[in-house]
Amino acid sequence: MDIKDFGATLQTTFIGCQIEHHHQVASTNDIAIARGKAGAAEGTLVIAEHQTAGRGRYGRKWEAPPGKCLLVSVVLRHRLLRDQVALPNLVGAIAIARALQTTHGLEAQIKPPNDVRIREKKVAGVLTELAYDAQQHPFFVLGFGVNVNIGLEDFPPELCETATSVHLACGHSDDQNTEVCRASLLHAILHQLEDTYLQLKAGETELIMNQFEELREIVPLRHNLS
Repeated sequence: MDIKDFGATLQTTFIGCQIEHHHQVASTNDIAIARGKAGAAEGTLVIAEHQTAGRGRYGRKWEAPPGKCLLVSVVLRHRLLRDQVALPNLVGAIAIARALQTTHGLEAQIKPPNDVRIREKKVAGVLTELAYDAQQHPFFVLGFGVNVNIGLEDFPPELCETATSVHLACGHSDDQNTEVCRASLLHAILHQLEDTYLQLKAGETELIMNQFEELREIVPLRHNLS
């Protein structure tokens, strides 16, 4: 299934009600924020094949070769309570980790507050940004990037030891012709995202935190041997 056509079979209730697909953008979050300010419906998706100025937490640059990742932002209009401000990142990370588990059997875990990792290597990240529309109604954009079909040769040297992809984690490193279906994975992520986001809207904070604790990465202590 081509990523451009995945919306035709998406069976979510409201996420993906409107979908924009771009070949290249500076940042999907920037476009989603602009759409949100203009009154875009909750669940509006912005998808790109490549970002020239993708970013993570603290403005860190997100590198992704064209056509090999999921680069997605969604407009969400729940008015966050003060004790919920940190939860959207977890909602996104939970959705990605669960989708990787259910679709590919990968032991994906969350490194707080917004990274998803497999065997202590980053496979995905989430970035939530708050904004106000023309009527001064608050909304937020939940953006995420997932390394899907990246091979070892695609990573810059400084990331080879700390990053991975779904392709690599599934053991396809020796078969460059075996691609993970990005559209199917995005379907799974968005279904999980809608379910967990509805829990946020219902105020089920404890339920979300319990799911997070189940997925939290526990890194074993390493002892220096002398």
